Amino acid sequence: MGFGDVKLMGALGLFFGFSGTIIITLIAFLLGAIISVFLLLTKKKKTDEYIPFGPFIVLAAIIVIFVPFSTLVGILVKVFTLGMYKGI
Repeated sequence: MGFGDVKLMGALGLFFGFSGTIIITLIAFLLGAIISVFLLLTKKKKTDEYIPFGPFIVLAAIIVIFVPFSTLVGILVKVFTLGMYKGI
């Protein structure tokens, strides 16, 4: 993450608030990890090349705008606990 990503997250934090910013961060890291692994496996990017993080942040913000908050929290809980948490 560069300082531009930090400034972008700060601006999104003013708009979405604390909980929305946490959700955006988790979705952005998840999308970034999945797409980066795909790019590395298909040899489109090498391990020493940079992959910009800003587009993942923007895509996560768009997802947070259009998908209901409770749905996102439910999906993220299932993803990050590997489906083991049954409380939600």
